[in-house]
Amino acid sequence: MSTIFADRANLSHEAPGGFGWLARLRLPLDEWSRRRRFLVALVIAASVFGVGANAWTSADLSSVQASRAALDDARRRVAQANRALAQLPALRHSAAASPAGPAPYAWTSADDLRVVSLLAARSGVTLLTVAPGAASGAGSETLRPLHLTAQADFLHLMVFLRGLSDLPVLVVPEDVIVKRTAATLAVSADLHVFNALSPVSSSPQPLADEDLDADDEDVVLHDPFLPQSQADGGAADAGLLRLVGLLRDRVRALALLETAYGATTVERGQRLGGEGVTSLDALSITLTNPVGTRTLALSEAPQ
Repeated sequence: MSTIFADRANLSHEAPGGFGWLARLRLPLDEWSRRRRFLVALVIAASVFGVGANAWTSADLSSVQASRAALDDARRRVAQANRALAQLPALRHSAAASPAGPAPYAWTSADDLRVVSLLAARSGVTLLTVAPGAASGAGSETLRPLHLTAQADFLHLMVFLRGLSDLPVLVVPEDVIVKRTAATLAVSADLHVFNALSPVSSSPQPLADEDLDADDEDVVLHDPFLPQSQADGGAADAGLLRLVGLLRDRVRALALLETAYGATTVERGQRLGGEGVTSLDALSITLTNPVGTRTLALSEAPQ
């Protein structure tokens, strides 16, 4: 019994010493000593400084890493330039000792025939004869005439003539004679080929917006070789036009027409072949020609 009491007494004396630091940590701030406050503040300041410095370095806010990368890249470029400069004398010697390269390609009359034939095939024009002539002029004014005869309708002939501006050399059509036959058009034309010049459309610099005429979008090509009864808007022309749409606002009205050569848009006062647009309403359009007046209604409109 005496031994048990002695052990409990020893434990009661040792307990305060084992929990002394825990008791000190639980002291309120107003009971801290100056030394303890200074040490805690120093630890907090060192921790904050360490975290801030690590974040500053990681984010590279001072651009030190970027400057080092730029410096390494500049050194690499300088090294490459020095190596290229060291190889320059050898390259010059090799170029002087090598034979001359092939002569530039010379455009010939055979090339004239080839490009014109390809253009005619793509445009739907049937070439009957193609005869090159003797070249004349000198320098950039050197030209070779090319006489051709062909058969085509009006639409494909216009595609062919407009396609001349897309050729790699300047081709100017002159003395174009078009005659209407029973089934098609007979075409006779002289083409002047300037192989030292290129057309404007082949220039890599596009035209500015102000150089384009907005009225060109409203140009309607009319076949002047149609029979007179169809050109004047007679009974035979009734099936060549079909009204497929109307668009109106407070200022302007547009009509979408389907013609024998594709779709086109017209507005009041505009001419379509031999006819003039006199009025547009919500469901129809009125056309006037020397023979009289006719009205085209929407095919979807209720009767």
